[in-house]
Amino acid sequence: MTIFCNIEIIDSLKDIDFPKTKSEIISYIGKVSDINEASMISLNKLEDRIYHSTDEICENIKIACNLEIKDALIEMRFPATKNDIMDYVRYRNFSDFVINSLDAIPERYIFNNISDICK
Repeated sequence: MTIFCNIEIIDSLKDIDFPKTKSEIISYIGKVSDINEASMISLNKLEDRIYHSTDEICENIKIACNLEIKDALIEMRFPATKNDIMDYVRYRNFSDFVINSLDAIPERYIFNNISDICK
């Protein structure tokens, strides 16, 4: 499973004028934003081509569980179903990013650890 575009990346791209190449996007964000290392690594994994919108960038970014998600699940008891995971994060009032990202995981699996969720 992959999680697409965190809010930090989306906010960093809000004023960019498209179309832009991967290198132009990374250069722009480096000048206007102080995003975390995990987000920058994700941007560096973009395919080297021209992008025409933030949505297009987000569709191509693969964030395999950022630190916020890993931190949210650090005390989770496994094995767990999607329902177990969603109950856990909702009950503890984690951010909308964490809740919405985890809501994208498949329903029919049993997850044995955080790595299973982040695949």
